[in-house]
Amino acid sequence: MKVIVPEIYGFCSGVREAIHKAEKAMESASEKGIPCYFYGAIVHNREVMDSFVKRGAILINDPDEAKAPGLVVIRAHGITDRERAVFLEKGLTVADATCPVVLRSQSLLRSSDKPVVVIGYAGHSEVVSLLGSASCAALVETPCDVERLSTALYYNAVVQTTFSLPELEAIKAKALQTGVSITILNTICRASMDRRASLSAIMDSVDALIVAGDSASRNTLELWNEAKRTGKPSFLVSGEEDIPDTVFSLQTVGLTAGASCPDTLIEGIRRRLEDA
Repeated sequence: MKVIVPEIYGFCSGVREAIHKAEKAMESASEKGIPCYFYGAIVHNREVMDSFVKRGAILINDPDEAKAPGLVVIRAHGITDRERAVFLEKGLTVADATCPVVLRSQSLLRSSDKPVVVIGYAGHSEVVSLLGSASCAALVETPCDVERLSTALYYNAVVQTTFSLPELEAIKAKALQTGVSITILNTICRASMDRRASLSAIMDSVDALIVAGDSASRNTLELWNEAKRTGKPSFLVSGEEDIPDTVFSLQTVGLTAGASCPDTLIEGIRRRLEDA
């Protein structure tokens, strides 16, 4: 089988840097003989997280689970200001692996001289961290949410890094239609947009599309959505064992991967396809 990969796919520079910081934190904690806590998944990929846990990382979901002395790694999606304060108040050392784009958005929310809006998916860890960086922020997930904003105010907004560009355009159109004034800083990650554009460039050359990555990863899901828009068979797989049998009867398959998908996983899928 012929496998075509786009020009850009897999780990982005932000994810590589986050994993590098996590590796250094693990080394530092080991040298000091203290526990190394990971507050949530450093990135949304089970294989990456499993590798850290096997080496002794302690995965926690509540700041109260961490005990000093210890070192805590902040996930790439960031955390709320209050959560950070709890870690520092407890005397824990913080290794910050927050994506630089998210850090910038958090800073903009804190310093805004106008009411603020976060455009993103409710419950996503990045959105939670953004909402927790402002004393009072409104969440806009769909165009309908714009109707809850006041036409008498002027808003500043940031966007979840992995938000859908078509959905963002729909929200902008709704704001214009309803007379809501929002200055939107488009903080959709360039890496996410580049991966979607690069996938589009190979769509006409393949019989089907495979997106490698974790279903918990929003940028991976957006890649899959992009693939499905072609109308061609499109599959989300977390490993080579997830490849549907129907794929192996095809002549040419496109393979891409989300920004948090490790190289080893991608290569395993690629070899399985090429050997078919």
